[in-house]
Amino acid sequence: MQLTTTFRGLNRSESAAATSALERNTSRLERLLERPVPIRAVVEGGPPEHKVTLTMAVEGEDLIAQSAGHDLAVAITTACERLRSQLIRMRRRRQSNRQKTTTAPT
Repeated sequence: MQLTTTFRGLNRSESAAATSALERNTSRLERLLERPVPIRAVVEGGPPEHKVTLTMAVEGEDLIAQSAGHDLAVAITTACERLRSQLIRMRRRRQSNRQKTTTAPT
């Protein structure tokens, strides 16, 4: 899985912490994918809160997960969990469609 990150308004230590958290959390997503997919992460740091946006394209579908919070690590984890739940839902839908086509009367 290829992770592309963009940091806006973060200092060097926050960027390093964000990179570490992104790598740790996105590695959990790899096992849900049949083939490697690039993930784009945009992490914005602002005075009131941090904003995290994750995007990826899987089999023609664009998946987007966003999160915001005062704690950068929590915002990254929340966005990754939202993306993970979308992947699981998409996987179940795909499996359901496969079962319908294989069990349909001919």
